[in-house]
Amino acid sequence: MGIGEAVSVFHKIKGTITPLKKRVLVSDMHFGMTKTKGGIILQDDDGSADGIHPRWAKVYAIGKDQDDVKVGEWVLIAHGRWSRYIKLEDDTEVRMIDEQDILLVGDQEPDHNRIQAGYINTGGAKQMTALPGNDF
Repeated sequence: MGIGEAVSVFHKIKGTITPLKKRVLVSDMHFGMTKTKGGIILQDDDGSADGIHPRWAKVYAIGKDQDDVKVGEWVLIAHGRWSRYIKLEDDTEVRMIDEQDILLVGDQEPDHNRIQAGYINTGGAKQMTALPGNDF
């Protein structure tokens, strides 16, 4: 290996892991290529403007103070508000999120989850800061 080459070593975590306080561990977050029902392959969009959108994930574990979501529910997470994955002993990949980054909660995986969440940034952050009482 030469100077400057990146090395990623992931170790599998054995045993049970539990998030602290109100944090949430999620799994089944889709990244990469997608194949539609018709057999069309959609390329990975993470490096493009189309890749900037929230992503759905399944709640894997919750902290002891978490009362907004339950294990097994599906959550829509604000773009980029998740950690790198942690690989568990059974090869499940989980990511840590904070509760304030959960946008929606559902009981079932959305039909369109494996394609894209369909989010378009319309500049809402600017609109929110312009609301009365938000004197920044």
